[in-house]
Order: sequence, then C-alpha cells, then structure tokens
Amino acid sequence: MRSSWRSPRAAVGPSTRNERHPLIDFLQLTAAGLSQGSVYALLAVGLIATYTVRHVVNIAQGDYATLAGLGSISLVTAGLPLPVAILIALVSVTLASVLIERLVISRVKNLTTLVSIILTLGVSTLLQAIMLLIWGAEGRRLPAFPGSDLNLGGVSIRSQELWMLGALVVVGGGVLLFYEKTRWGKALRASAEQPVAARIVGISPAVASVIAFAIAGFVGAAAGVVSSPIYLSIWSGGLLLGLKGFVAAVLGGLVSFRAAIVGALLLGIIESYVAGYVASGWKDAVAFFILIIVLIIRPAGLVLRPNAVRV
Repeated sequence: MRSSWRSPRAAVGPSTRNERHPLIDFLQLTAAGLSQGSVYALLAVGLIATYTVRHVVNIAQGDYATLAGLGSISLVTAGLPLPVAILIALVSVTLASVLIERLVISRVKNLTTLVSIILTLGVSTLLQAIMLLIWGAEGRRLPAFPGSDLNLGGVSIRSQELWMLGALVVVGGGVLLFYEKTRWGKALRASAEQPVAARIVGISPAVASVIAFAIAGFVGAAAGVVSSPIYLSIWSGGLLLGLKGFVAAVLGGLVSFRAAIVGALLLGIIESYVAGYVASGWKDAVAFFILIIVLIIRPAGLVLRPNAVRV
C-alpha cells in the first residue's frame, strides 16, 4: 500500500495549470508545502529532544503520530466529542512514549546511537504490528476541525492546514519557551551539553530522559491528530513520516530546534513543488536526496555551533 502521507492537492495537473495563473499555482503549492512541513517540524522537535538528552535517534517517532491519529479516530467513532478524543490521544501517546523509555531505552547499558536506531526500529515494528491488529490495514481519517477555509487572491487554504500551522506555532513554540524560560528546560539543556557537570549539581539523567521522551511523545501525537483530517492515518505510515522528520532534524544538526523547524518547512515546500511540477512519484525521494547532500556537504546541518544544544 502506498504511503497515505501525501497531500491530495499537492499535485497540480497540466489542465489546472492551463486554466490558472502560474503564480497562483506556485502560491497554492507553497501553502500546501508549509502545512505539510509543519508536521515534519513537530516530529523533528521530538527527535531532537530525545537525541540531545540520550543520543537516541528514535525511529518510532513517526509511529507516535499514527498511533495518536488512529486512537483519536476510534474515540470519536465511540461517541466522544472531538476535543476530548484528541486530549485523551495526546495524553495516552505521551504516556506510551514514557513507558517505552522506562521499559526499553533505560534498560540498555552503554546505549550508543547505532544501538538506539536498531532498538527503536524494533519498537516501531512492534507498534506497527499492534496498530495493524487493532485497526486493520485500511486508512482512516479524523473529522475536520472546526473552521472556515481561507481564500487569498485565488489561493485556497483549507482550515485544517491553518490548524496544522497553528499546532506548530503553539506546540513547537511551547517547546522552545520550555527550553529557554523554565528551570526544567534549562536543566535538560545542561544535561545534554554537560552531563557530568549536570549530575554534580543534582540534575538526574533519568528524570531528564523521561521528560525528553514525554516531549517527543506529545509533539508526535500533536502532529498525528492535527494532520489526520487531511492525510489518512494508517498503520504503516509512521516509518516514512518519522524518517522525513529525521531529515529535518539533521538539517538542525540534531541539536537546533529552530534550524530543524526551518528545514522541515523547506522540505515540505520542496516536496510540494516536486509533486506539482515534476511528478508525485518523486515526492518521497526528495527528503532522502536532501539528506545525502547535507551529510556530504555539511554534516553539522544548518547550525553554526554543532556541539551545543540550540533552541
């Protein structure tokens, strides 16, 4: 089954381009790319949160989004109001991420980055198998959030796309403020940059790891529920989605939230342009082409100081 994480409006066919002004098509594709890039950005934030504290590259990050989307859909189907279903899904996936950290990640001695990739790949496979057993192979869609579509000079922006961008501003901005302004956020940064010194001053590595995985679970779940009304939630969609979030995180050197967010938005826009002007089949290849180029030319990503955690 082909990935469900494809914008149904990303490709602009030849007949459409003949009927509309090229600038309108360009802006339409840009708007679609920004909304999809906001999903990648939230996942990249979660990946950086876990990597900076534990040097864990969490391959299961995208599965958090799928799990939250499918869970909220089931709750809505059971009769719960949409806001309540979303809240339960956010809390449940956040707790699931913490349990994964406590039951799996924390049990491994001398956890290296390579071991974390293999370990979380196993977790991802397990989560996908569970989702397949519970929800089956058919993709599902969450009801659209309340709101009206926006039309600006012929460029149509769906209300759900505005919710996606808003989620990035609120959730992603909240994570940045947490790291910049709160005592716990500064403790996480200290634990990531100087783990030995952090232990000396009483910062618990175990607590820091739990908080980092809680952040990863929450932002992943937020990405899943806010995008499910447009992109189908399906058991197999998390791996590819998580890998695209990883590409965005690499653009941030796996340490910079802001650079990763900018990189994710650029990735979404480029994917939209490729789908609209070239061929939709090339869309998923864009992220990995960018990853190869970045790793060859600038492995540290877009950051200037690769050794420091930057918000």
